[in-house]
Order: sequence, then structure tokens, then C-alpha cells
Amino acid sequence: MGLACSQIRLLTLTARKADCEFNISMGSMKKMALTRESAQLSQEYYSRLQSKQISYYANGQYSKMNYSYLMGYGNNYAAIWNGNQPLKSDNSMILADYKGQVVLSDSYAKAITDVLGSSVMDASGRGGTFSTDKIPEILAALCPGIKAEEFKSVIDNTDFGSYSYDSHGVNTITKEETGSQTVTNNTDTVKSKIQQLVDFYYPIFAAAASNGWTTEYNKAMSTNDDYISDAIVSGSFQLETVNEYGEYDEGTSLTYFVTSGLVQSRTDSDAREEVTAWYNAEKERISTKESYLDMEINDWSTELEAINTEIQSIQSLIDDAISSVFDWGSS
Repeated sequence: MGLACSQIRLLTLTARKADCEFNISMGSMKKMALTRESAQLSQEYYSRLQSKQISYYANGQYSKMNYSYLMGYGNNYAAIWNGNQPLKSDNSMILADYKGQVVLSDSYAKAITDVLGSSVMDASGRGGTFSTDKIPEILAALCPGIKAEEFKSVIDNTDFGSYSYDSHGVNTITKEETGSQTVTNNTDTVKSKIQQLVDFYYPIFAAAASNGWTTEYNKAMSTNDDYISDAIVSGSFQLETVNEYGEYDEGTSLTYFVTSGLVQSRTDSDAREEVTAWYNAEKERISTKESYLDMEINDWSTELEAINTEIQSIQSLIDDAISSVFDWGSS
């Protein structure tokens, strides 16, 4: 009976020993995975520290690159008309995606579809090429109050027509009307304002007419202030220089725009602090997991050592019992 009990106990301990060895092995594998994760974390941390932010310089300060600066303020053409918003120093610089299609805001796309029809834009928000002859109509749809014919005359540099209004003379001291009336001609002023709009908008729509356009990034851009800067750095977005035919000039890499001073490539000190805080938190998380695994492995090792000791003891009892039986039979 003692031999049978010892044998059962031995089998139970052997099964438990296998469990301990398995758990120790799994713990070691998890530690190796944490080691790899720690190495990847260090690489990502270094990469983030080296990352750049694409900025522009205006009004005495650097600002993160945004769509409004590059491509205008949608149908708020007063920002360009009055020049009361930061505007890029080179109107031929526009934003395109990795396919070379111009990145258009929803208001720009609406101006195109209002003129060309909704069928020109597919379900994903992309549109194909179209005739540049339609640009005056598109600009008129974008800028209410200005006629397509006026845009066309400025674009083609033809006779613009005449603008004038009646003005009454006012005594600047008493602020009383003098009764005199003067016809003021402001044709040149209106023409110059429309010329500002053409100078800014025409390269955008000429490039869209020649290369196609897309709106599929608008939601991401509206919810992530870093989207445009990050996309330019990664190459998902590209800065292009457009000629008078809407074609892209060759050799205009990001380095070209940085070297020419049209944009700035800078390291954001605030971002560096955020990245360092993130790195320290992740490193602490990995360290905590590793410490926990060390404790588990140590517990399993301690139990395994105790099991091995007990197995040796039981094995010795079994050997003695078997030996005594053989000894009894030989006497």
C-alpha cells in the first residue's frame, strides 16, 4: 500500500514539475518579448526625437503648416482680397497628395461641382482633369459677387470694363456736406483686387485641371492639427510648384522648398518634451511587466526546486521499498 501511494504521489509531483517548467519557459519567452519591445521603443524614441515639423514664417513668428496658409481660406476670399491673413510668399506653391492630385477643401470641390456637375467627383472624393476654360466660372462660384467675365478678363488681360460710384464732398472740419458731387472711378482698385484673387487661386485650379484633385483627406486634416506637417514629412503629401499651364515643375522636393525659404523644417521643443514623457512612461510600463515576470519566474523556480527535492525523497522511498521486496524474496 505504501509503495502504491508513493507512486501516485510521484506521478502527481512529476505533473506539477512539468507545469512549473512550462510556466518558467513561458515567462522567459515573455521576458524576451519585453526585451525586443524595449529595443523597439528606444528606436521609436530616437526616431521621434529626430522628427521635424514643417512650418511657415509670418507676422514675426513660426507657425505649424496648415491648409489655409498653403491653399487659402475656402470661400472666405476676403482674407485674400483684403490681405488680412498670412499668405504664402509664392502663389505657385500648392499642396498635392502622393498621387499628384491637388488637395482641395470641400468649398473648392463644391465650386467645381457647381460648374461641372456632381458626377465629376467619385464616391471617394476624387475628381479628374477638366478644361482650364472653366476656371473663371469656378472662381465666380467660389467668390460670390464677382462675375466669371471679370475673372476671365483679368486672366486673359483683356478690357475689364468700368467701375465707378458717386461721392459727395464733405467738409472735414465741420463734417457737413458741401453739396458738391463727384464721380469716383475705382476700376483700377477693383481690378487689382480681382488680380490678387486670380494670382492666388488660379495656380490651384489650373493644377487641379491638369492633374486631378481630391477631398478624401479633409476629415483627417480637420481633426488633426499635425496631419499636413506630418504628411509632408512622410511624403504622403507633396509641395509642388505650378507653372502657367498647371503643370508641376520638376525637382521640387521638400529640400527645395526648405532651401528656398518657402517653408521651414524645425524641431518642436514642446513635441520633444511630450515624446520624452511618453518614452519614460512606456519604459516604466515595460520595467513593471519585467519585474512582475521576474517575481513569477522566481516563484515557479522555488516551487520547482521544492518539487525536485520531494521527488528525490519519494523516489528514494520507492527504491528502498522495491529493494526490500527483492531482499525478502532472496532470503
